[in-house]
Amino acid sequence: MTDDSNDVAQVFRDLLKGGSVVFVGRIAELGISFLGLAVIARLIGPTDFGAVAIGSTLLSMLSTLSILGLDTGVGRFLPRYESPADRRGVLVSAFQLAVPVTAATGLAVVLGADLLATRAFGDPSIAPILIVFGLALPFAAIVELCVGALQGQKLAAPKVVVEQLSIPFVRVSLAFAVLYVGWGVLGISVAYGTAYVVAAALGLYYLWRHSSLFGSEAYTPIHRDLLTFSAPLVVTIVMNKILGYLDTFLLAAYLPTAEVGIYKVAYPVAMLLFVGIESANFLFMPILSGLESEGRNRELKRVYQVVTKWIFMGTLPLFLVIALFPEMTLRITFGEQYVGGARTLSILAVGFFTTVIVGPNNNALTSIGKTRIIMAINALAALLNLVLNLLLIPRYGIAGAAVATALSYGLMNLLYTVVLYRVVGVHPFTTAMVRPGVVSLGLVLTLQWVTKTFFPVTIPVVVGMFVVFIGLYGVVILRFGGIQEEEVQLVLDVENKFEVDLGPLKDAVKRIM
Repeated sequence: MTDDSNDVAQVFRDLLKGGSVVFVGRIAELGISFLGLAVIARLIGPTDFGAVAIGSTLLSMLSTLSILGLDTGVGRFLPRYESPADRRGVLVSAFQLAVPVTAATGLAVVLGADLLATRAFGDPSIAPILIVFGLALPFAAIVELCVGALQGQKLAAPKVVVEQLSIPFVRVSLAFAVLYVGWGVLGISVAYGTAYVVAAALGLYYLWRHSSLFGSEAYTPIHRDLLTFSAPLVVTIVMNKILGYLDTFLLAAYLPTAEVGIYKVAYPVAMLLFVGIESANFLFMPILSGLESEGRNRELKRVYQVVTKWIFMGTLPLFLVIALFPEMTLRITFGEQYVGGARTLSILAVGFFTTVIVGPNNNALTSIGKTRIIMAINALAALLNLVLNLLLIPRYGIAGAAVATALSYGLMNLLYTVVLYRVVGVHPFTTAMVRPGVVSLGLVLTLQWVTKTFFPVTIPVVVGMFVVFIGLYGVVILRFGGIQEEEVQLVLDVENKFEVDLGPLKDAVKRIM
C-alpha cells in the first residue's frame, strides 16, 4: 500500500471511530424519536400533530438563526488553535455573542405569539403552543452551540448524549406522561420544550468537564474573527431554513392544519436518508479543515470520495424502500390516516437522496472557508424554493411543497459539487461508487417489478424481497469494484486488533471479486 493510502487509511480510522459512535447514537435517536412520534401522531391525529409541528418548526428555525452561525464557527476554529488561552477565547466569545441574541428572540416569540398564530398561521388556537416553544428557544440554541463546541474538540460521545439521546428520550417520555394524564396538545408542547432544557444543561455540563469555558484563566477574545467567518453563514442558515421550513409555514397559511400534520410525518421519514451523512459530518469538517490547513489536498480528495461512497452504499437500500413503497412505509410507521402523504414522501426522498449521492459537499466547502460561496448558492436555492412553493402549494397542496423542496435540494447540491470541484479539484464520483450503484438500481427495479407483478404488496412480501436484495447487493458491491485499498486495510486492522482469523471470509470475498 502506498504512503498516501496509509495516510488516508489512518484518517478513516479516526473518522470511523468517532463517526461510528455518532451513527449508533443517531440510530438510537431515530428509534426513540420514531417510536414516540408514531404513537403521538396516531393518538392525537393530523390536526393536533400539525399544531405541534408548527411550533417545533418555529423553534428549530429561530434557535438556529439566533446563534448567528457561531456553532459552525466554533467547530471550525477550535481545531486550528493549540494554546489554552486561544481555545478558551473561541468558546467564551461564541457564548458572549450568541446568548443575548437567543434570549431576545425567545422573548419576541412569547410576546408576539397571538399575532403569529392569527396573522401568520390563521389559527388563533395555537398561540399557547407558540408561547411554550418561545420559552424553550434559548435552551435549544444553547444545545446547538454546545454541540458545535463538542464537534470542534472531536468529542463524539458527549454529542450523542446531548443531542441524540437526551432530547428524544425526555421528549417521548414526557409526551407519553402528559397524554396519560390527559393534558393534550399543550402538554406535548411542554414535553418538547423541556427536552431542550435538559439537553442544554447536559451540554453545559460536558463543556465544564471537557473544556475551559468556565475556567478562570485569561483568554484571547476573537469576537471579530468569529463573526467574520460566521456572518456569511447567517445568510446561509436563513437560506437553509427557508429550504427546510418555509414549506411548513406556507402550508399552514394556505391549507388546514391537518395537512401540515400529514406533511410533517412524511418529511422526517424522508430525512432518515440523512442518518449516514450526518454521522460522518460531525467529524468530517474538523478533519477536512486540518487536512486543508496542512496542504494535504490529495488526502482531502480521497477522504471525500471514499466517505461519499460509504454513505451512498449504506443509504441506497433505505432510499429504495422509502421511494418505491411509500404507502406501506407510512402505513407501518404512522397509520392509515397519514397514507395520503405517500406521493409526497416519494418526492421528498428523491430530493434528499441527491445530498447522499454527492456527499458532504457543504461541510467540505465550509472546512476550506468558502462560506460566501455557500451563502450565494443557498440564497439561489432558497429563492427557487420560495417561488416554487408559492406557485405549487395552492394548486397541488403538500405534493407541490415536496416538489419545491426536492428541486431546490437538487439545484443546491449540483452547484455545491461544481464549485467544490473548481476550487480544490474534489468530486464525489468514482468507479467504485458509480458501477455498483447503477447495477444495484437495475437489480432493485427488477425485484420491484417481480414483486408488484406476481405477488400482493404486503409487508411479508416486501420484507422478503428486501432480504433478497441485501444479499445480492453485497455481491454487487464486491463484484463491481466497491471495495478498495482503504477498506482492505481496515479489515486487516480488525484482524490484528482482535486477533481473529478472517481467512475463510477473505477467501470467499476474493472468489466473488
